[in-house]
Amino acid sequence: MIGKRFKLIRTAAFLLLALLSLAFLPGCDMEMQAGKGSIVIKSTPERAEVLVNGTVQGTAPVTIAGLVAGDYIVELRKSGFERAYKSVSLLEGQEMEVALNMKPITGLLLVDSNPQGADVVIEGISKGSTPLLLTDLPLGEYNLEFKSPKLLPRTMKAELADRTPVRVYAELVSNTAQLDVTSVPDGAEVRINGILAGQTPLRIEEVQAGEADVKVSKRGYTPYQIRMQFEATKPYKVDASLVALPSGLTVLSTPEGARITIDNKVVGETPITLSNLKEGPHEVSATLDGYASLTKSIYLEPDINDSVEFNMEKNSGTLVIDTEPASVQIYVNGKLLTTTQPKGGSDSLSQPVRITLKSGQDHMIQLVREGFVSLTTSVQIEVDQIVTRHEILKRIFVYDTKIITDNDIIKCRMEYRLPNGNIYYERYPGVYDTAKAADIRDVQPISMDDESNREARRLIEMSREAVPD
Repeated sequence: MIGKRFKLIRTAAFLLLALLSLAFLPGCDMEMQAGKGSIVIKSTPERAEVLVNGTVQGTAPVTIAGLVAGDYIVELRKSGFERAYKSVSLLEGQEMEVALNMKPITGLLLVDSNPQGADVVIEGISKGSTPLLLTDLPLGEYNLEFKSPKLLPRTMKAELADRTPVRVYAELVSNTAQLDVTSVPDGAEVRINGILAGQTPLRIEEVQAGEADVKVSKRGYTPYQIRMQFEATKPYKVDASLVALPSGLTVLSTPEGARITIDNKVVGETPITLSNLKEGPHEVSATLDGYASLTKSIYLEPDINDSVEFNMEKNSGTLVIDTEPASVQIYVNGKLLTTTQPKGGSDSLSQPVRITLKSGQDHMIQLVREGFVSLTTSVQIEVDQIVTRHEILKRIFVYDTKIITDNDIIKCRMEYRLPNGNIYYERYPGVYDTAKAADIRDVQPISMDDESNREARRLIEMSREAVPD
């Protein structure tokens, strides 16, 4: 009897194990998975390491499926960026998307030089003058350019590996030369690039290295002018023999090319020599684009050689502007000046445009392109100042396509249709998605008069009104 009972118990145990194993067959597992959810995890920037509840799940973008309902902690890690976290609660069967932006880790950079006051340029952008503390640079290696008018430029490297402060110190070398100027006769004015330095005989201790115009002039004599190449720390000498002027009036200007008017009559451009002028008082005026107009009163004696020289004072600066996109019309103070041209064959960015603007006043700049919201801004420029502007025009979002699927009606702007029938579209400004060919039941055009384009129509009308007549 005992043996029979043991056999019966053993048989029942085997039957129970068989029933339990059936619960884990594939069909049963599919039923259990049907109630589970998933999380789609995206990162900015991409390729960040993804951890869910402390377990590595790959790199973003990644989809984690088969999750039971509950609370999860999503963590992103990427070299050079602070970790990003988000706590989410997943419902049964829910498909959730989590998108996290990662903040770059910035370093600490202390920049100094001897002498101080040098301009520090990093990646083409001036960061200020030494001594300088920079706290907003992402981690990485940088080239630091030190610039100063009377010092040789110097480039140094700095690597920011973490938040440990990094110090860069530059010893800068003088960038000036010495110049001795003599003339026959003495007492002539000496100008370097139009700036008065003194009278001959003259020693100029600091002449900036590079090309410069040296001019020696005296009333009644033809000026002596030479373009010289100066090297730092070297001495130079100029001996000017001045030639007496013939009878009449010679009009000169720095720079040359000024339009000369005598007694309200245009006589030519500098340099110019005039003869047979009547004796007595005359008004001589000089005008040149980008410079303030000048007028001098002279009195001409008979049979006397005279000269008038204008040192034109610049009264303008330069606006350097580029646009996103290209092919944008630029209006300055209501007048169409030019249209930006594409850069590198792409219409998304334009080549820079240089515009000369008079200093000391506000200038209205209007940027216009069809299909984009017109942009109006103002700029004021100081003398010799270069102002750079990078202007981005907002594209007017127009709904042009209706995609009908089994589950949705999608109003969008179609980007393109793939050979497999999938449609890549922009549903909202900057939000893109793909409609699968298998899900598409119909594709219909949307007219500009559709209610969905009401905002687009308003922006188009507003942009048209902004264009100057």
